Amino acid sequence: MPVPEELAGLEETITPDVIELRRRLHATPEPAHREVATTEMIRSSVEAVGLSFTDRVPKTGGWVDIGEPRVGFRADLGALPIHEPADNPHRSRHEGWMHACGHDAHAAIAVGIAMALNRLDIAGGVRVIFQPGEEANPGGAIELVAEGVVNGLEGLLAFHVDPSLRVGRVGARSGPVTGSADLLRVVVHGPGGHTSRPHKTVDLVEAAARVASELPNTIRRSIDPRTPIVIVFGSIHGGHAANVIPNEIVLEGSVRTLDAETWDVLPGLIDKSLGAILAMTGAGYSLEYRQGIPPVVNDGTIVGVTTAAMEDEFGPGTVVPSEQSMGGEDFANYLSVTPGALLRLGAASGGGDLHSAGFAIDEGAIPFGIRAGTRAILALLAAVSR
Repeated sequence: MPVPEELAGLEETITPDVIELRRRLHATPEPAHREVATTEMIRSSVEAVGLSFTDRVPKTGGWVDIGEPRVGFRADLGALPIHEPADNPHRSRHEGWMHACGHDAHAAIAVGIAMALNRLDIAGGVRVIFQPGEEANPGGAIELVAEGVVNGLEGLLAFHVDPSLRVGRVGARSGPVTGSADLLRVVVHGPGGHTSRPHKTVDLVEAAARVASELPNTIRRSIDPRTPIVIVFGSIHGGHAANVIPNEIVLEGSVRTLDAETWDVLPGLIDKSLGAILAMTGAGYSLEYRQGIPPVVNDGTIVGVTTAAMEDEFGPGTVVPSEQSMGGEDFANYLSVTPGALLRLGAASGGGDLHSAGFAIDEGAIPFGIRAGTRAILALLAAVSR
């Protein structure tokens, strides 16, 4: 394994090009599954140093192999439909779209890791994956799993920038680290009628209100109370006049949990609970439940190997406990095929939170991420090669 001085030297020579790449990516955000220019910039960057890029034309994204891959590093692509403030550094030139989740940094760091590994004499091989569509539901991870991109890998690592951690810190946790992300659409229906005679029809607004207020608590009472679960409706639409009881109301929301076993049974549990809630109202309903992604459950061995290597590289205190998040991450899909770990990379700049217009990163996270990621991948590769 390279001594720290060797990695530090590589980091210093690689960083300027990688930061320049990150700035170009940030200025040209593209929607999920349409990251055409993004993919081309990544391809050009890796091919310029002699690496071969495998693309997915006509789809976006791809990967780079250094040797015969046994472990992998995943970065994600795709931006969000957010208007970026005019005073943000390297502001988006694509009006209405912004890299407000750090995918530009993830991709650039992954390019830097590929460059560093390519300059080292490593025993074994690494696949660096550039995954499109992480912000979509379903996301790009499930497509890459179906295409066999992680088949045969014995471990997979990913970073996600964390605006609450300062540069030079890595947040880590074994077990569940992010929540599942499911969508539900409930259509409540009845005959409609006049608001002066609710007793002669089905008061559909009252029925829909019951669903919105009672469903979350009904589900909580149906599962182990120690299991975190969040059910929130973000959209309720129905009716056009104050004196008319509508014949249809549509409720849409999300369902999230940190428990994989609970995630498996949620569709049936939601359906059963809706029937019970609406039984006394006389309203009918239809349910469209889309299971998006399961929780990310980090492999304890991979967390241990990679974080020990980073602490060895940068010193005690580099790795800190990571809080669990109910936000979804489609990195979870890879973990059905290979063990892996999603780690938080400190990038605090004093800006806003993830998915906000004020989001920004400290670019010091770029060289740190290259060095930390390279050292972690080398340790993981050594562990699976024993």
